[in-house]
Amino acid sequence: MGRRAMTSSSVPGAATSVPRSVASSADPDRAPLAMVVGPTRLAPSVLARLGDQARPITDAVFLADIRRALSQLRSVLGTEEGECLVLPGSGTAGMESLAVSLLDPRRPALVLSTGMWGERWQALCSDLGLPTAIHRAEPGRGLDLDRVESLLAARSYQAVLVTHVDSSSGVCADVAAVTEAAHRHGALSLVDGIAAAGAEVIRQDEWAIDAYLAAPPKALSGPGGLYLVSLREAAVRSLVDRDFSPRGYSLDLRRWLPVMRSLAEGEFAYFQTPPGNLMGALAESLRLVVEEGPARLVRHDRLAERLRRGLTESGVELFTIDPTDRAHGVTVLRTPEGSSPAELVAAVERHGVVLQAGTHPVAAEYTVRIGHLGNHTESDIDRTIAAIRAAMAEF
Repeated sequence: MGRRAMTSSSVPGAATSVPRSVASSADPDRAPLAMVVGPTRLAPSVLARLGDQARPITDAVFLADIRRALSQLRSVLGTEEGECLVLPGSGTAGMESLAVSLLDPRRPALVLSTGMWGERWQALCSDLGLPTAIHRAEPGRGLDLDRVESLLAARSYQAVLVTHVDSSSGVCADVAAVTEAAHRHGALSLVDGIAAAGAEVIRQDEWAIDAYLAAPPKALSGPGGLYLVSLREAAVRSLVDRDFSPRGYSLDLRRWLPVMRSLAEGEFAYFQTPPGNLMGALAESLRLVVEEGPARLVRHDRLAERLRRGLTESGVELFTIDPTDRAHGVTVLRTPEGSSPAELVAAVERHGVVLQAGTHPVAAEYTVRIGHLGNHTESDIDRTIAAIRAAMAEF
């Protein structure tokens, strides 16, 4: 099933109303509106949990928070079979954790790059001494799946590493098709879904994705400082049965796995001290995501269409060429001729909206990123369009 299945008719139970937690925002007359990829705006109840005094790691409330978060993560990622882990660290730490834990340094892996974060996969593997080959999509375009198939047929790879949504290009990869191709050739699929989870359709069990990585401060509208992993049976088996020594210690998922299994049952276990108030805030943010349900995905779809229609009507050119490749929570645009990303970002901020300069490896000098993932509303989109139009007039 394709990843673009995100409409009110195709998502059961979808609604169009905006929940109270999403509608919460700073006073637009007092603070700029941050339309960035992350960190995204937190709901008041999540902010309240962040302010809690951290409880002892054996505390019953703390253990209940972790158990709830692990259960809710399964719902968000579309898995009943996945072994879920919630760990301290950045999203890049999560990518490194998957690499050191699952990749045998004696065998190559195939990296599929649609922008900066595919290049990050390749760079960290290289620094860890893990052999890789890389296939790069053309700037602003999705993956050439026929080429991916050819690469997998020509050489034996242990895994395929792919970014679900690359925030530098705005491209959303067809991870279902990539996983299917990987499995046909005996490779695991490792997916970086940090900019996707909470905004894109994810069906880990249905698509048989072996390892899926997420992080809270993007479309999940949760606290930074944690990364989230779900491993299906093949990845767990590779982890438990591996016969190589990982190039790391604290990021080794095999050390974490029995701990998370115990915590998922509400029982205390220890490898490293988890950050207490971050866990509580994560549990609350995931609760809100699950509570909003399929309507959250429909909302992201609707906001993306509203933004892109407004940009196009304003004469703005989008960087991501094919509409079927465009992510639902990130839009990348080309700067007007004669202006730099820094100049456009500064001009838009003078009109009360904060955007981000481009980070694409070959297109950063002429692209700007808009994040509309997490707790954003139609009024946020309209305000963004108005600010960009006003800034464009300056050029």
